Amino acid sequence: MKKELKYGFFSFLLMITLILFGGTFLQTASASSDTFLSSLEPVDAHGFYSSQWSSNPFSDSSGKKVSHAVGLSNDYRGTAYATYKLENKSFKTFQGKITLDSKWLKGDYGKTTVAFYSDDRLLYEKALTSTKPGADLKVSLPKNIEHFYVIVRQQAGSKGTHGVIVQEGKFLTSGSYLNTPETAYDSALTVNASYKSSNYSDTNNSSTDFKDINGNLITEGIAFSRPYGGGEYATFDIKDASYTKFETKLSLDADYIKGNYGRTIVGIYADDYLLYEKELTSKTSVQTVKTNIPKGTNQLTLVVKQLGGSKGVHRVVFINPVFKAIGTPITVPYTISPMTVTGESSSSFNAGSIYSTSESSIPQYSNGALATTSMIFEKGYSGQIYASYNMSDTDVNFFKAKLSVDGRYINGDYGTSLITIYANDQIIYSNTLTKKTGVIDLNLKLPSNLNTFEIVTDQKAGTKGDLRVTLGNPVFQKMPASANLTAKQISVVNNYNKADTITVKSLAKGDKVKVYNTKGQLLATSAAAPKDSVTVSINQLGTGKGTVLVSRITGSKLESDKTSVAYGAEVKPAVSSAVAAKNVTVVNNRGKDDVITVKGLIKNDTVKVYDSKGKLLAISKPAAKDSVVMYVKQLGSAKGTVLVSSISTNKLESGKVSVNYAAEPSVSTKLVSSQVKVVNNRNKNDIVTVNKLAKGEKVKVYNAKGQLLATSDGAAKDTVTVSIKQLGSNKGTVLVSRISPSKLESDKISVNYNAE
Repeated sequence: MKKELKYGFFSFLLMITLILFGGTFLQTASASSDTFLSSLEPVDAHGFYSSQWSSNPFSDSSGKKVSHAVGLSNDYRGTAYATYKLENKSFKTFQGKITLDSKWLKGDYGKTTVAFYSDDRLLYEKALTSTKPGADLKVSLPKNIEHFYVIVRQQAGSKGTHGVIVQEGKFLTSGSYLNTPETAYDSALTVNASYKSSNYSDTNNSSTDFKDINGNLITEGIAFSRPYGGGEYATFDIKDASYTKFETKLSLDADYIKGNYGRTIVGIYADDYLLYEKELTSKTSVQTVKTNIPKGTNQLTLVVKQLGGSKGVHRVVFINPVFKAIGTPITVPYTISPMTVTGESSSSFNAGSIYSTSESSIPQYSNGALATTSMIFEKGYSGQIYASYNMSDTDVNFFKAKLSVDGRYINGDYGTSLITIYANDQIIYSNTLTKKTGVIDLNLKLPSNLNTFEIVTDQKAGTKGDLRVTLGNPVFQKMPASANLTAKQISVVNNYNKADTITVKSLAKGDKVKVYNTKGQLLATSAAAPKDSVTVSINQLGTGKGTVLVSRITGSKLESDKTSVAYGAEVKPAVSSAVAAKNVTVVNNRGKDDVITVKGLIKNDTVKVYDSKGKLLAISKPAAKDSVVMYVKQLGSAKGTVLVSSISTNKLESGKVSVNYAAEPSVSTKLVSSQVKVVNNRNKNDIVTVNKLAKGEKVKVYNAKGQLLATSDGAAKDTVTVSIKQLGSNKGTVLVSRISPSKLESDKISVNYNAE
């Protein structure tokens, strides 16, 4: 920054004086020794005093006289400064004391901020007050410094302004240089906005002071201050500058926050690419903004959009904005705004570009948030609105925006709005919007060889008018896209009576595929490919032949174009041979699973068993040889019927064959103790005799623990005798049960016996 040229007429006069009367250093200065600031002659200055005030000596805030000092002050408000040329000097550090002169402390002397700059770099900045009138200062200086600046910004109080003294200010050759890794470091005021709106001002040319939201005066900055709502901007041409960073502090001015000053949103753009966007309110603290400047940026633009309030609009201040060249520039997608593309539109369409100054072009989403650029569709009554663009020379493949109805037009009956978006005359998005529709992030893949892009709204107005449709921050972009699939990578199997499958081969691990019908409706999305292929299952494509569209998604890249793949009609398989009823055995057990055995099968046949109403009861495993066994928890206690079918490999299920089964067997009648006689013999087998039986009945004898001791033969007539080697010498108990032919064992009865 050539600040010695930027303060106007005062600079000119002083430079002429220096040319006529000599150099920039007094005789006491030395390039190789520490040097007092007071011993140097500034090359440019205003409100500057070298040894005393006009007729008064310097004194610090306590009233003591000071030496080796310079003073800076304005009589009312504005800027006092001194510029020193330090080129080819080896100073590494500057130190000193800053104080307010005691003569102008008691009473209202307004606000004062002191700052020290090396070229465009802010080294130190401090607000001084009557209660905190001084500060010590020691800062490192960059190597190869050209100019050193002392700047004092002041706002007068009822009694005038403070007197600022830099006491014992000294440049030192000791210490370390300030680490400055940047290859370029330029204030935005040095770069200078090449294209700016009418309400732009900066600290180089403004007669008014700027403040942050805390009321602190700004020593270097840019401000936008409109009398009413609308847009402001400042564009910096940086095409050949190699800048990689833009940094600033951002704030509303404290003089424009008390009362209704409306709403303000700020954006920073690299060409058409949005780097930063934030709405500022009277409660927003000073924001530190650091943005990367993308590689190849031609212009960086500061944008302010404001909705007016009853007192006007906020003043927005960019504090100490600087461009830097450090590190490697970032790469972002090629981005263009629809407003910079050739097109045509309805008269009811309103485009709010970066440079739009109209308040009506500022969008407000349904959630109340604002945006800095917009496409707005508002007719006021029912009807269509369109915006159409010629995209043949753009080479873009992606459109994004935030879609919403305008939050200012939803209280009451505003009807509905249908939005339809076309690419190459094909619908890529459609949605009916109501006042309850939220903010929708549109991320639309555009086809290759894009020629036309069109947005149409069909608005059905309500009693209060139509529902205003907003697309906030709309842009076209060129994004990395996944590679297109070839038809030979894709195989489609149109199965009969089961899910159809689409298999895609020769993929990269992690790739996903999407399958659409010919109308573009999504049918399925695969999981990530575990290796080089993936299979997608679809409930039914249909019985006839047809076509599907298949795309690929690789990592974070855009979805590929869709590849068309034809498939054949379903082919009905042969029907499996029916099971013969004689090969089916059903055992209807009591108290345990029932068993169904099917024989006469072919290896790998499976069998299905249904109840008489057709409800599936069981499916077998594939037959290992020629038979299978299945278990059913319970068929029921009564007799009944099951239906049995078979399924052979690659064949349809056979017809069902009906197989009857018997009722569960009944339980034998429990014995009574009078039927049982136990003889406990000494030195020979013990005898259990049971009488009053039916022919063929058997009995079982258990010890008291339930362990089986003996089972009889079937009764020849009405009695059976069971011989047991030894029950024991002492008295005891046996348990005895009956088994009648074709019946289950009865419950056990307890029978006592005597000792031997």
